[in-house]
Amino acid sequence: MSRTLPPRQYGAKRPSRFKAEMEEAQQIQIPDSALYAVPRPVDVAYIRQEILGWWSKPDYWQYHYAMLGRRPIKGAQSWMMDAEGTRWWTEDTFRRAELFWVSPEMSEVIATLYPSIPECEPQPPCETGFVVFGKAVPGTDAMNGGPIYTTAFVWGDVQTLLGDCYSIETYCHRDALYAYALIPEGKERERFTKEAMPLKLHPTGGSEWPKGTMWSDFSVLGQETADREASMMEDRKLLSCFWALLGQQITLEERWQPDRRTARQFARGAKNGPSIPPWVRVVRLREPAPRSQDAGRGEVEWRYRWLVSEHWRNQYYPSTGQHRPKLIHAYQKGPADKPLVVRETVKALVR
Repeated sequence: MSRTLPPRQYGAKRPSRFKAEMEEAQQIQIPDSALYAVPRPVDVAYIRQEILGWWSKPDYWQYHYAMLGRRPIKGAQSWMMDAEGTRWWTEDTFRRAELFWVSPEMSEVIATLYPSIPECEPQPPCETGFVVFGKAVPGTDAMNGGPIYTTAFVWGDVQTLLGDCYSIETYCHRDALYAYALIPEGKERERFTKEAMPLKLHPTGGSEWPKGTMWSDFSVLGQETADREASMMEDRKLLSCFWALLGQQITLEERWQPDRRTARQFARGAKNGPSIPPWVRVVRLREPAPRSQDAGRGEVEWRYRWLVSEHWRNQYYPSTGQHRPKLIHAYQKGPADKPLVVRETVKALVR
């Protein structure tokens, strides 16, 4: 199901004072606990249920975050009509989304590999999805080019005034938000959080990716600021990397399904439609094959695990007539109980 929406192009300029405060807040060290805030696949199911319940209410803050980052374009409707349409689309997309949880180690691999992914079109594994990273991924804030973390993405197909697109929405755990760090602790933070930031994963904005265009192509959407384009490209590349690694050699995909007790809890909590979810797709880094000896030289005491011979290729698939990024000849080496080290430089081979 699609809904005609304007591209994500609304929003007034941020006051210079707030921007200065944000730049100061972005010097704060985010605690590790906030980066690892979603440690289990079942958490994704509960979080989706919480988010879905919040977006189902047509109210001021839902409209505010639905239009976050948008600017007026020719042919757009009134702000209120567009806000309600976007809120409805977000609620409906969460209701239909397939759920994914990415382990912390696999999240680190994706965070390291995505900057080098070759140019590609959006090729998601399903039309609507919600993926949560076991470790938040650092990136660039579209507002000022400063740091920001992404804990989750939701994506879905949408018909816009500029053509068919995938809408990409980002979420960050509240404790990893620099904007949250700006609020003084105490009653003021408690009051504001209850009213404006009640979700564990807070919406941080989004963008559209026109179907059939590469991740660096903004010709359909129109020119953006340098910071915003950098942030949008990061989102497209990061999500493309996750999509591309599904089903590849270094990835192990499992399925979490709720037991009877958990299923009953979801059924009781589902006030707006069928009980959710049927399952969560769990994406982990495949464990290395046992290797206690190295080329006849006896036992080797490895200190780390690492990925061997990894590089990207834009692989052509005759069945679909498309090129897709593929990570070539990548596998783990080293003992399973040692820390993983991923090289920052990964070769990218283009067709």
